[in-house]
Amino acid sequence: MRIDGPAVMLDPTTAQTIAISLHELATNAAKYGSLSAADGHVEIAWSLTADGRLNLCWIESGGPTVTPPTHRGFGTRIMENIIGGQLKGEVRFDWREQGLTCEIALLLA
Repeated sequence: MRIDGPAVMLDPTTAQTIAISLHELATNAAKYGSLSAADGHVEIAWSLTADGRLNLCWIESGGPTVTPPTHRGFGTRIMENIIGGQLKGEVRFDWREQGLTCEIALLLA
């Protein structure tokens, strides 16, 4: 696992939402993705833009070959609802063959 990004102060609601999202991503990576393989890796990187947006990226590699899901699972729906609904942010999933990439973007208040 590798993490990279600047220090960021988050309000409690935003911190909780990001924690739930990362927990969901980690759980799925351990069950089905890169963390289910000995050579698997996860990189989490985030940055702040000049206009106050937080961009967070979760990148998996080294795990089993990925195929896009045929339906949105419970965790995906939860992430979309809490990031989009509570924080008015965006979440995008890219099920690349070499591993899932998830991008989260939201405006920090």
